[in-house]
Amino acid sequence: MPGNSQRQRLRDAQLARQRDARLRRLIIVGASVLGLVLVAVMGVVIVQQYQKPAASAPAELPYPPNATEGKDGIVVNDNAGKPDVGLYFDYQCSHCVQFEQSFGAALSLLGQTGEIRLVHHTRVFLDKGDAAGLSHKTALAAACADVAGGYLPYHSAVFEAAPQGPYTEKLLLETIPAQIGMKGTDLTAFRACFANQNLAPFVQNVEDAAMKAGLTETPLLTVNGKPVPATTFTGKTGDDLKDIIDAAAKG
Repeated sequence: MPGNSQRQRLRDAQLARQRDARLRRLIIVGASVLGLVLVAVMGVVIVQQYQKPAASAPAELPYPPNATEGKDGIVVNDNAGKPDVGLYFDYQCSHCVQFEQSFGAALSLLGQTGEIRLVHHTRVFLDKGDAAGLSHKTALAAACADVAGGYLPYHSAVFEAAPQGPYTEKLLLETIPAQIGMKGTDLTAFRACFANQNLAPFVQNVEDAAMKAGLTETPLLTVNGKPVPATTFTGKTGDDLKDIIDAAAKG
């Protein structure tokens, strides 16, 4: 009968809908269980990760972009194959100021013209262990200037300001950056670097490495790792610097 066939089709459709509904419930329940299992597994992985000993995590010293491989200085001019010249100084050292006035421009020029590989090692020993001292602050600011791409002009400006009296944060963070044209994102990065102190361990590492190497004097010039006696510079000028370095490199 047509009526019976229609009712059968309706019953079949209703049964199909019920089967679909049960299937959807099973899928939802299964997905929920699977989700809980995944969360539990992830939770175990995260807990295990956090429970790992601190020693298993690599501890990397933050450092400026032009730091030496040993993180004991900043490479000013990386001229491979040329005499490796290191300058050790403390920004508060009066004799370092005098050395900069007499030889700083000539030394920088030798680096810029490819005659030497120049590395600066900023010391902080005049703070006598005070990590908040002016040597530390100035060395940190110089390292942060490297982050902003302006290390050498910043370094030179610091020494130019030295005769005016003790360094201030206004000088380090406002006056000198303005003098050397640091602005925009570079200035923002520089000031953020100084504020967050991320490079403070690097600054201390430079000092510690010099002390460990027995380099206790400033200013100190080394050529291929060997100190040049301070008496070598007596009566000399920047015009004599290349000859002094060449002679030390041959010695």
